[in-house]
Amino acid sequence: MLSSRLTPRSDGPWRAALTQTVILTLIAVLLGLIVNQFRSDSMPLLGDWSPEARIALKFGKNILIPFDEAKQWFLNGRAVFVDARPLELFEAGHIQGALTVPLAEFDEMIEKVLAELPEEGLIVTYCDGEDCDLSAHLALKLKEIGYKNVRVLHNGWSAWKNHQLPFQSGKEQES
Repeated sequence: MLSSRLTPRSDGPWRAALTQTVILTLIAVLLGLIVNQFRSDSMPLLGDWSPEARIALKFGKNILIPFDEAKQWFLNGRAVFVDARPLELFEAGHIQGALTVPLAEFDEMIEKVLAELPEEGLIVTYCDGEDCDLSAHLALKLKEIGYKNVRVLHNGWSAWKNHQLPFQSGKEQES
């Protein structure tokens, strides 16, 4: 029993290193929070991190169109839908009457569809998948060339099929 009291403890240096690590981590977190608060483009600490929210955060709040609103525009025949997916996917299936402007081929394809895009009417771009942002990039490109009323239907193709709305397949584009 006496010998255990006289032997030096070996956890002393580890305890000091662990304490320093915790203190440095807390200082780094605190400094990060302070810097975030003073940035002009600060990130919210608590928020919606859904794919839709990430697109809205990245491309602007007004870029997304709710599914039900897009559906109404379609049923009223007052919007032009533009598929941003690669041509092969468009040919496999797309929203009825949609135009195709694959983002990767924007410069080559846009001239073909300019006459069919309304200058003042609503243009709805879409792609497929929760993480797909091709449609948002396409919407920004359309805005850059002068179209003002362009919106994005997030996960458009999957949502459209899931709601069993009109679609078609093949190369034909309807106007």
